[in-house]
Amino acid sequence: MKTLTLISRAAIVLASVTGLAACGGGSNVSNISVGGTVTGLTIGTLTLNNGYSSVTLPTNTSTFNFTARVPTGYGFLTVVTANSPDLTCRVTNGSGVASADVTNVLVACVPNQTLGGSVYNLTASGLVLANGSDTVAVPVNTGTFVMPTKIGDGFAYGVTVLTQPTGLNCTVANGVGTMSTTNVSNVAVTCVAKPVV
Repeated sequence: MKTLTLISRAAIVLASVTGLAACGGGSNVSNISVGGTVTGLTIGTLTLNNGYSSVTLPTNTSTFNFTARVPTGYGFLTVVTANSPDLTCRVTNGSGVASADVTNVLVACVPNQTLGGSVYNLTASGLVLANGSDTVAVPVNTGTFVMPTKIGDGFAYGVTVLTQPTGLNCTVANGVGTMSTTNVSNVAVTCVAKPVV
């Protein structure tokens, strides 16, 4: 009789747990899906993270979903952790508090553009140009230059002379601006002989 009672109680507990799991109950159940769309992923791969899992997307991916589901009532934040150096990818609608399946995270990628221009009267060696931490050494008698690192649409740039060439003084025109969707090629670096003291 006692055995039957214990079995009956165990059956009731099991049924209760099963019912809670089916309804999404329990303190540790993760039940909110997070995903969205991707545009412009035309080269390389893109890796996203939302604080619960990461996903790496191949070229030409248009939709995505994170593997791990987010617990109801918990916050999430979608960020780009890696992408091709030829693209800049930005996230919109990437954060919130999970209350229902999320399908509207938008990741938009745009091509990065080159930054460069013309060099005049560079008759000596030693000229080094910089855009922030990005630098390029310009060979003597070179007529043009391009910075090594491409820049995404909407990012500011500022080309300066980091090191002057021997016996010359070089100045930069059109070196400051904001990158758009086309290459910048109108930066002008003009060098003149330093006055003899």
